[in-house]
Amino acid sequence: MPAFSSEERQLLNDSLRDLLADKYTFEHFKKLARAEDGEGFGREDWATYAEMGWLGVALPESAGGAGGGATELGIVMAGAGRFLVLEPLLGTIVLGAGLIEKAGTQDQQKLLGDIAEGKLTLAFCHYEPDSGYARGYVRAIARRDGDGYVIDGAKAHTIAAHAVDTLVISARLGSDKGPVALFLVPRTSAGIKLSPAPALDGRRGAAITLSGVRVPASAKLGDDDKDQLATIGEVLDRGAIAVCAEAVGAMAAVTQITVDYLKTRKQFGQLLSQFQVLQHRLVDMSVTTEEARALVHAALQAIDDGDPHARQAVWKAKVKTAQCARFVGGQAIQLHGGMGMTDELIVGHYYKRLALCETLLGDGEWYLKQLAAEVA
Repeated sequence: MPAFSSEERQLLNDSLRDLLADKYTFEHFKKLARAEDGEGFGREDWATYAEMGWLGVALPESAGGAGGGATELGIVMAGAGRFLVLEPLLGTIVLGAGLIEKAGTQDQQKLLGDIAEGKLTLAFCHYEPDSGYARGYVRAIARRDGDGYVIDGAKAHTIAAHAVDTLVISARLGSDKGPVALFLVPRTSAGIKLSPAPALDGRRGAAITLSGVRVPASAKLGDDDKDQLATIGEVLDRGAIAVCAEAVGAMAAVTQITVDYLKTRKQFGQLLSQFQVLQHRLVDMSVTTEEARALVHAALQAIDDGDPHARQAVWKAKVKTAQCARFVGGQAIQLHGGMGMTDELIVGHYYKRLALCETLLGDGEWYLKQLAAEVA
Protein backbone atom coordinates (compact mmCIF):
# COMPACT_ATOMS: atom_id res chain seq x y z
CA MET A 1 0.00 0.00 0.00
CA PRO A 2 1.33 3.48 -0.81
CA ALA A 3 2.22 5.71 2.10
CA PHE A 4 0.09 8.48 0.63
CA SER A 5 -3.46 8.05 -0.62
CA SER A 6 -4.58 9.63 -3.88
CA GLU A 7 -6.29 12.37 -1.89
CA GLU A 8 -3.13 13.09 0.10
CA ARG A 9 -1.09 13.27 -3.07
CA GLN A 10 -3.57 15.72 -4.52
CA LEU A 11 -3.34 17.83 -1.36
CA LEU A 12 0.46 17.83 -1.65
CA ASN A 13 0.23 18.93 -5.27
CA ASP A 14 -2.31 21.63 -4.42
CA SER A 15 -0.20 22.96 -1.55
CA LEU A 16 2.80 23.30 -3.86
CA ARG A 17 0.82 25.00 -6.58
CA ASP A 18 -1.03 27.38 -4.30
CA LEU A 19 1.95 28.57 -2.27
CA LEU A 20 4.43 28.81 -5.14
CA ALA A 21 1.93 30.58 -7.41
CA ASP A 22 1.55 33.20 -4.71
CA LYS A 23 5.16 33.50 -3.53
CA TYR A 24 7.43 32.26 -6.32
CA THR A 25 6.59 34.79 -9.01
CA PHE A 26 8.81 35.60 -11.98
CA GLU A 27 9.90 38.75 -10.19
CA HIS A 28 10.94 36.71 -7.16
CA PHE A 29 12.81 34.29 -9.40
CA LYS A 30 14.72 37.13 -11.08
CA LYS A 31 15.54 38.76 -7.76
CA LEU A 32 17.10 35.57 -6.41
CA ALA A 33 18.84 34.61 -9.63
CA ARG A 34 20.37 38.03 -10.24
CA ALA A 35 21.40 38.98 -6.70
CA GLU A 36 25.18 39.44 -6.86
CA ASP A 37 25.63 39.07 -3.11
CA GLY A 38 23.27 36.10 -2.73
CA GLU A 39 23.56 32.32 -3.04
CA GLY A 40 21.28 32.10 -6.04
CA PHE A 41 18.39 30.69 -4.02
CA GLY A 42 16.27 31.72 -1.06
CA ARG A 43 17.01 30.58 2.49
CA GLU A 44 13.65 31.95 3.62
CA ASP A 45 11.97 29.94 0.87
CA TRP A 46 13.83 26.85 2.08
CA ALA A 47 12.53 27.40 5.61
CA THR A 48 9.01 27.66 4.20
CA TYR A 49 9.41 24.35 2.37
CA ALA A 50 10.41 22.77 5.68
CA GLU A 51 7.36 24.24 7.42
CA MET A 52 5.12 22.87 4.68
CA GLY A 53 6.62 19.40 5.12
CA TRP A 54 7.94 19.23 1.56
CA LEU A 55 11.57 18.57 2.54
CA GLY A 56 10.62 15.51 4.57
CA VAL A 57 7.91 14.18 2.32
CA ALA A 58 9.87 11.02 1.42
CA LEU A 59 11.88 10.68 4.63
CA PRO A 60 11.04 8.07 7.28
CA GLU A 61 8.56 9.06 9.96
CA SER A 62 11.24 8.21 12.53
CA ALA A 63 13.28 11.12 11.12
CA GLY A 64 10.40 13.55 11.22
CA GLY A 65 9.40 12.86 7.64
CA ALA A 66 6.08 11.83 6.12
CA GLY A 67 7.18 8.38 4.98
CA GLY A 68 6.36 8.95 1.32
CA GLY A 69 8.12 7.46 -1.65
CA ALA A 70 9.38 8.28 -5.12
CA THR A 71 5.94 9.43 -6.28
CA GLU A 72 5.75 12.03 -3.52
CA LEU A 73 9.24 13.26 -4.43
CA GLY A 74 8.07 13.45 -8.04
CA ILE A 75 5.16 15.67 -7.05
CA VAL A 76 7.52 18.06 -5.24
CA MET A 77 9.97 18.12 -8.16
CA ALA A 78 7.16 18.71 -10.67
CA GLY A 79 6.12 21.72 -8.60
CA ALA A 80 9.71 22.95 -8.63
CA GLY A 81 9.79 22.70 -12.41
CA ARG A 82 6.44 24.40 -12.85
CA PHE A 83 7.65 27.48 -10.95
CA LEU A 84 11.38 27.38 -11.80
CA VAL A 85 12.33 26.91 -8.16
CA LEU A 86 16.02 27.66 -7.57
CA GLU A 87 16.51 25.97 -4.20
CA PRO A 88 18.65 22.76 -4.03
CA LEU A 89 15.83 20.23 -3.81
CA LEU A 90 17.45 17.61 -6.06
CA GLY A 91 20.78 17.59 -4.27
CA THR A 92 19.28 17.64 -0.78
CA ILE A 93 16.01 15.71 -0.56
CA VAL A 94 16.56 13.30 -3.47
CA LEU A 95 20.27 12.55 -3.85
CA GLY A 96 21.81 13.55 -0.52
CA ALA A 97 19.01 12.24 1.66
CA GLY A 98 18.79 9.08 -0.43
CA LEU A 99 22.47 8.29 0.06
CA ILE A 100 22.33 8.91 3.81
CA GLU A 101 19.21 6.77 4.17
CA LYS A 102 20.58 3.85 2.13
CA ALA A 103 24.25 3.91 3.12
CA GLY A 104 24.45 5.69 6.47
CA THR A 105 24.76 4.24 9.95
CA GLN A 106 22.00 4.76 12.49
CA ASP A 107 23.85 7.76 13.90
CA GLN A 108 24.32 9.25 10.44
CA GLN A 109 20.66 8.77 9.62
CA LYS A 110 19.85 11.21 12.41
CA LEU A 111 20.90 13.84 9.85
CA LEU A 112 17.68 13.10 7.97
CA GLY A 113 15.83 14.97 10.71
CA ASP A 114 17.96 18.04 10.02
CA ILE A 115 17.05 17.77 6.33
CA ALA A 116 13.33 17.59 7.11
CA GLU A 117 13.63 20.65 9.34
CA GLY A 118 15.51 22.65 6.71
CA LYS A 119 18.71 22.78 8.78
CA LEU A 120 20.92 20.84 6.35
CA THR A 121 21.44 21.31 2.62
CA LEU A 122 23.45 18.89 0.49
CA ALA A 123 25.04 18.47 -2.93
CA PHE A 124 26.10 15.08 -4.31
CA CYS A 125 29.49 15.59 -5.96
CA HIS A 126 30.07 12.36 -7.88
CA TYR A 127 30.79 13.08 -11.54
CA GLU A 128 34.35 14.08 -12.39
CA PRO A 129 35.83 16.33 -15.11
CA ASP A 130 36.67 13.39 -17.41
CA SER A 131 33.84 11.03 -16.47
CA GLY A 132 31.07 12.13 -18.79
CA TYR A 133 27.97 10.39 -17.45
CA ALA A 134 29.82 7.20 -16.43
CA ARG A 135 28.73 6.32 -12.92
CA GLY A 136 31.66 4.04 -12.14
CA TYR A 137 34.37 6.53 -13.12
CA VAL A 138 35.81 7.67 -9.78
CA ARG A 139 39.42 8.85 -9.54
CA ALA A 140 39.19 10.82 -6.29
CA ILE A 141 41.02 8.89 -3.57
CA ALA A 142 40.50 8.77 0.20
CA ARG A 143 43.53 7.46 2.10
CA ARG A 144 43.54 6.39 5.73
CA ASP A 145 45.38 8.82 7.96
CA GLY A 146 45.36 8.05 11.66
CA ASP A 147 41.76 7.93 12.82
CA GLY A 148 40.43 9.65 9.70
CA TYR A 149 40.85 10.05 5.94
CA VAL A 150 42.59 12.45 3.57
CA ILE A 151 40.74 13.04 0.30
CA ASP A 152 42.30 14.22 -2.97
CA GLY A 153 40.59 14.62 -6.32
CA ALA A 154 38.29 16.76 -8.44
CA LYS A 155 34.55 16.84 -9.07
CA ALA A 156 32.70 18.38 -11.99
CA HIS A 157 30.32 21.32 -11.71
CA THR A 158 27.50 20.48 -9.32
CA ILE A 159 24.42 22.64 -8.81
CA ALA A 160 24.42 24.46 -5.44
CA ALA A 161 27.82 23.05 -4.40
CA HIS A 162 28.99 26.63 -3.86
CA ALA A 163 26.49 27.27 -1.07
CA VAL A 164 25.17 24.08 0.57
CA ASP A 165 26.22 23.04 4.05
CA THR A 166 27.68 19.64 3.21
CA LEU A 167 29.10 17.97 0.11
CA VAL A 168 28.59 14.24 -0.37
CA ILE A 169 31.85 13.17 -2.03
CA SER A 170 32.50 9.82 -3.72
CA ALA A 171 36.09 8.57 -3.54
CA ARG A 172 37.96 5.29 -3.83
CA LEU A 173 39.48 3.92 -0.68
CA GLY A 174 43.26 3.62 -0.63
CA SER A 175 43.99 3.64 -4.36
CA ASP A 176 42.39 4.03 -7.78
CA LYS A 177 41.47 0.32 -7.61
CA GLY A 178 39.79 0.52 -4.21
CA PRO A 179 36.07 0.32 -3.45
CA VAL A 180 34.03 3.50 -3.85
CA ALA A 181 33.02 5.12 -0.57
CA LEU A 182 30.90 8.17 0.25
CA PHE A 183 31.97 10.97 2.58
CA LEU A 184 30.05 13.81 4.19
CA VAL A 185 32.40 16.78 3.86
CA PRO A 186 31.55 20.27 5.16
CA ARG A 187 31.75 22.71 2.26
CA THR A 188 34.07 25.02 4.19
CA SER A 189 36.64 22.30 4.98
CA ALA A 190 40.31 23.20 4.56
CA GLY A 191 41.66 21.98 1.24
CA ILE A 192 38.44 22.44 -0.72
CA LYS A 193 38.60 24.85 -3.62
CA LEU A 194 35.32 25.84 -5.21
CA SER A 195 35.12 27.25 -8.73
CA PRO A 196 31.65 28.86 -8.86
CA ALA A 197 29.82 29.20 -12.16
CA PRO A 198 26.22 29.24 -13.34
CA ALA A 199 24.64 26.21 -14.98
CA LEU A 200 22.91 26.52 -18.35
CA ASP A 201 19.66 27.63 -16.72
CA GLY A 202 21.33 30.15 -14.42
CA ARG A 203 21.26 28.07 -11.26
CA ARG A 204 24.56 28.54 -9.49
CA GLY A 205 26.98 25.80 -8.58
CA ALA A 206 30.66 24.99 -8.52
CA ALA A 207 33.34 22.57 -9.62
CA ILE A 208 35.29 21.17 -6.68
CA THR A 209 38.98 20.44 -6.16
CA LEU A 210 39.98 18.52 -3.03
CA SER A 211 43.61 18.77 -1.92
CA GLY A 212 44.49 17.00 1.30
CA VAL A 213 41.00 17.39 2.75
CA ARG A 214 40.96 15.75 6.19
CA VAL A 215 37.78 14.22 7.55
CA PRO A 216 37.14 11.99 10.58
CA ALA A 217 36.27 8.31 10.14
CA SER A 218 32.68 9.19 11.06
CA ALA A 219 32.41 11.21 7.83
CA LYS A 220 32.34 8.01 5.77
CA LEU A 221 28.80 6.78 5.18
CA GLY A 222 28.38 3.30 6.63
CA ASP A 223 30.55 1.40 9.09
CA ASP A 224 32.43 -0.85 6.67
CA ASP A 225 34.41 -0.59 3.43
CA LYS A 226 31.63 -1.88 1.19
CA ASP A 227 31.72 -0.61 -2.40
CA GLN A 228 28.88 1.88 -2.74
CA LEU A 229 28.57 1.94 -6.55
CA ALA A 230 25.33 -0.06 -6.53
CA THR A 231 23.81 2.35 -4.00
CA ILE A 232 25.05 5.31 -6.03
CA GLY A 233 23.44 3.88 -9.16
CA GLU A 234 20.13 3.35 -7.38
CA VAL A 235 20.10 6.89 -5.99
CA LEU A 236 21.14 8.42 -9.32
CA ASP A 237 18.22 6.59 -10.95
CA ARG A 238 15.93 8.23 -8.39
CA GLY A 239 17.58 11.51 -9.20
CA ALA A 240 17.07 10.96 -12.92
CA ILE A 241 13.34 10.33 -12.56
CA ALA A 242 13.08 13.33 -10.22
CA VAL A 243 14.66 15.46 -12.96
CA CYS A 244 12.11 14.02 -15.41
CA ALA A 245 9.29 15.03 -13.06
CA GLU A 246 10.77 18.52 -12.85
CA ALA A 247 10.83 18.68 -16.65
CA VAL A 248 7.18 17.62 -16.87
CA GLY A 249 6.23 20.41 -14.49
CA ALA A 250 8.17 22.92 -16.59
CA MET A 251 6.66 21.61 -19.85
CA ALA A 252 3.12 21.94 -18.50
CA ALA A 253 3.80 25.49 -17.34
CA VAL A 254 5.44 26.71 -20.53
CA THR A 255 2.68 25.17 -22.64
CA GLN A 256 0.04 27.13 -20.68
CA ILE A 257 2.16 30.28 -20.87
CA THR A 258 2.36 29.88 -24.65
CA VAL A 259 -1.40 29.37 -24.94
CA ASP A 260 -2.00 32.55 -22.94
CA TYR A 261 0.54 34.48 -25.02
CA LEU A 262 -1.12 33.55 -28.33
CA LYS A 263 -4.46 34.75 -26.91
CA THR A 264 -3.06 38.26 -26.55
CA ARG A 265 -1.02 38.74 -29.73
CA LYS A 266 -2.56 39.72 -33.07
CA GLN A 267 -1.50 39.35 -36.69
CA PHE A 268 -3.53 40.48 -39.71
CA GLY A 269 -6.19 41.67 -37.28
CA GLN A 270 -6.68 38.26 -35.70
CA LEU A 271 -5.48 36.74 -32.46
CA LEU A 272 -2.67 34.26 -33.06
CA SER A 273 -4.63 31.68 -31.10
CA GLN A 274 -7.25 31.66 -33.88
CA PHE A 275 -4.81 30.39 -36.53
CA GLN A 276 -5.40 26.67 -37.00
CA VAL A 277 -1.77 25.80 -37.69
CA LEU A 278 -0.76 27.39 -34.37
CA GLN A 279 -3.58 25.58 -32.58
CA HIS A 280 -2.16 22.31 -33.89
CA ARG A 281 1.27 23.18 -32.54
CA LEU A 282 -0.19 23.94 -29.12
CA VAL A 283 -1.96 20.58 -29.15
CA ASP A 284 1.32 18.89 -30.06
CA MET A 285 3.00 20.57 -27.08
CA SER A 286 0.23 19.43 -24.75
CA VAL A 287 0.17 15.85 -26.04
CA THR A 288 3.97 15.63 -25.84
CA THR A 289 3.87 16.79 -22.22
CA GLU A 290 1.27 14.17 -21.34
CA GLU A 291 3.31 11.43 -23.05
CA ALA A 292 6.25 12.30 -20.82
CA ARG A 293 4.03 12.55 -17.75
CA ALA A 294 2.64 9.05 -18.32
CA LEU A 295 6.09 7.47 -18.55
CA VAL A 296 7.38 9.38 -15.54
CA HIS A 297 4.36 8.36 -13.46
CA ALA A 298 4.84 4.72 -14.46
CA ALA A 299 8.51 4.81 -13.48
CA LEU A 300 7.79 6.44 -10.12
CA GLN A 301 5.13 3.83 -9.41
CA ALA A 302 7.52 1.04 -10.40
CA ILE A 303 10.06 2.31 -7.86
CA ASP A 304 7.45 2.53 -5.12
CA ASP A 305 6.13 -0.95 -5.94
CA GLY A 306 9.61 -2.47 -5.83
CA ASP A 307 9.21 -3.61 -9.43
CA PRO A 308 12.35 -5.52 -10.56
CA HIS A 309 12.16 -3.63 -13.86
CA ALA A 310 11.96 -0.20 -12.23
CA ARG A 311 15.45 0.77 -13.40
CA GLN A 312 14.54 0.15 -17.03
CA ALA A 313 11.34 2.13 -16.56
CA VAL A 314 13.39 5.08 -15.26
CA TRP A 315 15.83 4.89 -18.15
CA LYS A 316 13.01 4.76 -20.72
CA ALA A 317 11.35 7.75 -19.07
CA LYS A 318 14.63 9.71 -19.19
CA VAL A 319 15.05 8.97 -22.91
CA LYS A 320 11.50 10.06 -23.74
CA THR A 321 11.44 13.06 -21.42
CA ALA A 322 14.67 14.39 -22.92
CA GLN A 323 13.06 14.28 -26.36
CA CYS A 324 9.84 15.85 -25.13
CA ALA A 325 11.65 18.61 -23.22
CA ARG A 326 13.55 19.65 -26.33
CA PHE A 327 10.40 19.67 -28.46
CA VAL A 328 8.17 21.57 -26.03
CA GLY A 329 10.87 24.10 -25.13
CA GLY A 330 11.69 24.72 -28.78
CA GLN A 331 8.04 25.15 -29.77
CA ALA A 332 7.48 27.62 -26.93
CA ILE A 333 10.40 29.76 -28.09
CA GLN A 334 9.26 29.68 -31.73
CA LEU A 335 5.67 30.58 -30.93
CA HIS A 336 6.84 33.56 -28.88
CA GLY A 337 8.97 34.78 -31.77
CA GLY A 338 12.04 36.92 -31.13
CA MET A 339 10.71 37.96 -27.72
CA GLY A 340 11.11 34.38 -26.56
CA MET A 341 14.89 34.72 -26.68
CA THR A 342 15.03 37.57 -24.19
CA ASP A 343 15.58 37.21 -20.45
CA GLU A 344 12.70 39.60 -19.84
CA LEU A 345 10.16 36.95 -20.81
CA ILE A 346 9.87 33.90 -18.60
CA VAL A 347 9.58 31.51 -21.54
CA GLY A 348 13.32 31.72 -22.22
CA HIS A 349 14.05 30.64 -18.66
CA TYR A 350 11.78 27.62 -19.04
CA TYR A 351 13.63 26.73 -22.23
CA LYS A 352 16.95 26.80 -20.37
CA ARG A 353 15.56 24.76 -17.46
CA LEU A 354 14.24 22.16 -19.88
CA ALA A 355 17.56 22.07 -21.72
CA LEU A 356 19.37 21.37 -18.46
CA CYS A 357 16.82 18.73 -17.41
CA GLU A 358 17.45 17.04 -20.74
CA THR A 359 21.10 16.39 -19.84
CA LEU A 360 21.22 16.45 -16.02
CA LEU A 361 22.46 13.11 -14.59
CA GLY A 362 22.73 11.74 -18.13
CA ASP A 363 21.21 12.67 -21.47
CA GLY A 364 18.76 10.61 -23.49
CA GLU A 365 21.46 9.07 -25.68
CA TRP A 366 23.38 7.82 -22.64
CA TYR A 367 20.30 6.13 -21.15
CA LEU A 368 19.38 4.67 -24.53
CA LYS A 369 22.82 3.05 -24.69
CA GLN A 370 22.32 1.59 -21.21
CA LEU A 371 19.01 0.08 -22.31
CA ALA A 372 20.63 -1.32 -25.46
CA ALA A 373 23.45 -2.87 -23.43
CA GLU A 374 20.93 -4.66 -21.20
CA VAL A 375 19.35 -6.48 -24.13
CA ALA A 376 22.53 -7.09 -26.11
